[in-house]
Amino acid sequence: MAREFALGVAVPGQIVQAAGGSQIDFTRDIRPILSNNCVKCHGPDEKSRKGGLRLDILNDALGGKGVIVPGDSPSSELIKRITTSDPADRMPPPESGKELKP
Repeated sequence: MAREFALGVAVPGQIVQAAGGSQIDFTRDIRPILSNNCVKCHGPDEKSRKGGLRLDILNDALGGKGVIVPGDSPSSELIKRITTSDPADRMPPPESGKELKP
């Protein structure tokens, strides 16, 4: 998907405007990216969920851990983990064979 995480994310009951004028909606635009790259470890299955983090539901992703900080992508842990050069902190982990770009 061509959408960039750094452009913004939808917040409950609201759609955020991206650079270039398109609107970004969590369910339509962001969740499919997270589902393809993150939900295996951060999804609905409590037994396989890592770090107590669930990314397939917006309210959980916004749940106070700073994972997604609407309007402040550089402060979002999600962006930090996608862009870090430290393989120990990188998400998705290198061994997953998946790669996201901000």
